[in-house]
Amino acid sequence: MNGLCRLFPALTRGTSLLGAQPQAAWNVAKAFGYATHSKEEVAEFLEQTTVPEREELEAKAHGIENPWHEAWLDAPFGTEENPVVVPSEFAERIVGVSDPDDDSLVWWGIIEDGQPPKQIIEGGEFFVLKRLPSSGGHH
Repeated sequence: MNGLCRLFPALTRGTSLLGAQPQAAWNVAKAFGYATHSKEEVAEFLEQTTVPEREELEAKAHGIENPWHEAWLDAPFGTEENPVVVPSEFAERIVGVSDPDDDSLVWWGIIEDGQPPKQIIEGGEFFVLKRLPSSGGHH
């Protein structure tokens, strides 16, 4: 169990070191549905994980369901009255939209400065370009 102490020091803070590591491993096991395995088997599994997977397991053990959650995932759906605003230093921008029937397909469209809200696919979101002042970049 020394491996868990090395891998998950945050899980054992504030607890006695005697027996804390198996409990931490068990918490991770329950979070990921591995509770059918013994605490020792889970500890062995955790020692084999890569850093991103280990960070995810540790977060789940602390009750964080999605540690890499991005705020844009919760953005409201762009309607004609309230379209998705796409900032750009250029007069036009290419926008990609996932096909509602097949997420592996992406439909591309161009939105232009001064254009009314544009819908790339039927039933999809509306987009409008917001022109930003040039930052003097290499373009």
